[in-house]
Amino acid sequence: MSFELKMPKLGHAMTEGTLVKWHKQEGERVEQGDVVLTVETDKAEVEVDAPSAGVLRKCVAVEGQTVPVGGTLGEIETGTDAVAPETSSSQVSAPLRIGESPGRRVAASPRARRLAAERGLDLSSVVGSGGGGLITEEDVKRAAAEQNRTGVQAPAEANVSGAFRREKLTRIQSVGARNLTASWQTIPHFVQMQRVDMSAAIQARSAAVGERARVSLTGLIAHAAVRALTENPRVNASYSDGAVLIYEHVNLGVAVDTPEGLVVPVIHTAEQLDPALLSARIDELAERARTKRLSPQDLEGATFTLSNLGGYGVENGTPVILPPQSALMFTGVVKEEVLAVNGEAKVRPAMHVAIAYDHRGIDGATASRFTTRVKELLESVGSSASEALNVAKPREVVVESTGTAMRTEVRHGSLTWRLSAEDSSGPDPVTSFLGALGSCLLMSLRVAADVRNFELGRASVVTRSNQKGRVREISVELRVETREPDDKLHQLIEVAERGCHIRQLISNDIPVRLTVERT
Repeated sequence: MSFELKMPKLGHAMTEGTLVKWHKQEGERVEQGDVVLTVETDKAEVEVDAPSAGVLRKCVAVEGQTVPVGGTLGEIETGTDAVAPETSSSQVSAPLRIGESPGRRVAASPRARRLAAERGLDLSSVVGSGGGGLITEEDVKRAAAEQNRTGVQAPAEANVSGAFRREKLTRIQSVGARNLTASWQTIPHFVQMQRVDMSAAIQARSAAVGERARVSLTGLIAHAAVRALTENPRVNASYSDGAVLIYEHVNLGVAVDTPEGLVVPVIHTAEQLDPALLSARIDELAERARTKRLSPQDLEGATFTLSNLGGYGVENGTPVILPPQSALMFTGVVKEEVLAVNGEAKVRPAMHVAIAYDHRGIDGATASRFTTRVKELLESVGSSASEALNVAKPREVVVESTGTAMRTEVRHGSLTWRLSAEDSSGPDPVTSFLGALGSCLLMSLRVAADVRNFELGRASVVTRSNQKGRVREISVELRVETREPDDKLHQLIEVAERGCHIRQLISNDIPVRLTVERT
């Protein structure tokens, strides 16, 4: 059985992506979850994992090649027949790259390869000046300039005086420029602005710290926006062919600045998270965006976007909507301003909010209700972080042991249960943990299936580890009943595993082997 690796679709506007790097070679054995290749889209560089164990039989696309969404990148053979051929080191060849002739391997730096692909240069015709004949970026620039002099006309520069340098946009910046231009030209924007007294929000953040729950201002702002969206669902929507598509869940996009350009990772079902969890999720996604570790699922399906430029000292701005969403919220820096409070002039920490709306599906009154509700929620936060904002207090479990017996009593709220390492009065701690791991995976799988309208029937998990001593390995056997195709199932399982908090507690030096069986 063979499985095709395809160019993922990361958003409604994406039509193509570029294969940046093959991490595996043809004929090489891959395990489920191994990174096989990296693609660059209009949103980010994304690693594509092997959905199941097998052998990389064919690299269809070459590095530097632009492939349409859904286009085949490579093929993995799975099953018992998937055996890597025995080859000597001289027989194994790395995947071919754009700008190389099949009969010759060319040594070139990654920057040189990318520039050659952009300029349409055959690297086999470029003489390298680096060590061992390595082709550098400067070599490619010289070859491109020579090509221009011999008949290929360079694009005309703007008629400007003085020295300047030309910097080519990254793919993310280039596609972003095209999409935002189309947005500004085709969507009738209108913007509403409010000034928000952030005194209560700052007090709530401080109170949360006192209750040992980390809450950021961005998390509080995001929570207010998400709550306002659930109360005003027409804003959590898209306009399409004379109709408004109103989404059941709030998938919050959070704009993140990266060296490659603006990236918008997505927090799915954000309405299920409190401010503390939202704060943690925003921090996690921002870090992964800057280190190019986002998965395709992290960039899919945003229904509303938040852009917070307060950290850069910007006070206000005019946002541009990211299609197909119907609105985008900008927030600025929190700074002291004179506000009217109960008829008196008071100096308070204030923040400006600007929200852009698509006038085709949202009228002024609908937008006003959402805009003013965001302001009300931020200004009405109680002085206790757990009051009104439902910030989660730390989970507390009490464990007691009496005498010399290898038994404990565990209490959490009104719940009580026992663990035992010497009799059948309760499971031992490792068995209890394995049960928690399986339960967490199944719950996470159900949530992911509901969000993606994935048809999932009966599901069960069997978890195993060695019987005695230190846990050396954990195996997880997932059995699912579904008629969905393999590629969608494997994507769903990847999301579920990443969303399982118990899975994240397992040390990196303990391998977890996950197998999937259809029933």
